[in-house]
Amino acid sequence: MKAVINSVKLIRDYKSKFGAQMYVYAVSYNETTASYTSTSKEQRNFIPGQEAEFVEEPKTGTDRQGNPYEYMTIKPLLANRQSPFGKALKKEQTRYSGFAMSYAKDLVIANKIGLEDITKTAWQLFTEMVNMDKTLE
Repeated sequence: MKAVINSVKLIRDYKSKFGAQMYVYAVSYNETTASYTSTSKEQRNFIPGQEAEFVEEPKTGTDRQGNPYEYMTIKPLLANRQSPFGKALKKEQTRYSGFAMSYAKDLVIANKIGLEDITKTAWQLFTEMVNMDKTLE
């Protein structure tokens, strides 16, 4: 969603269960107020008067009397953001290139393929390893 931000107000700060200092903001846009949590006190994602692109996510909570309530949270859309799973997968796949070349070298040493075929064979092995990973997702 895209919207022009009307106002941003710091509500509170707290320490997360991992020890990081967190800041909660009330962000107003399109007659709606949503909660935004940041690790930075000087957050730069939602600037009053500027258009921002973000994802809305409804959540539920309970007040001090135990009554349930609903509230809206927002998260900015950041370019080239990658989840930890995606990063781990890419790291694993970079290892495959080394494994593939090593396995192809072993085939050359065993006289199963010629030296001129080492690159082609390494690519075939690499591609197959990546395809096998995709079946696990």
